[in-house]
Amino acid sequence: MEPSPSRVRVRILGDEYTIVGDADDKTILALAETVEERMRELQAAMPQASKTKIAVLCAMNIADELAQWKLSVDINPSEHPEIEEKTKKIISLLEEGIIGENYL
Repeated sequence: MEPSPSRVRVRILGDEYTIVGDADDKTILALAETVEERMRELQAAMPQASKTKIAVLCAMNIADELAQWKLSVDINPSEHPEIEEKTKKIISLLEEGIIGENYL
């Protein structure tokens, strides 16, 4: 029997989110802290930008870094379906958790 996914409450830019994932609580909290730091950097550089714009730019920056990393290590995503799956999950979390709430 597989363990149930972790449910962790995190706060990013003052908003609380419940993150559900296969990673342990410590990993989820560390990822949320990284996202918080990156979004705060963007917010400091663009104080008039909305949280949605900051979230999208943050996601684009992280996606670019992932793409650059893939190129540097010459990874073919089709040879590593777990990377493709995790990337899709991250995109889904961003759409549902950060962006989705602003458009509901």
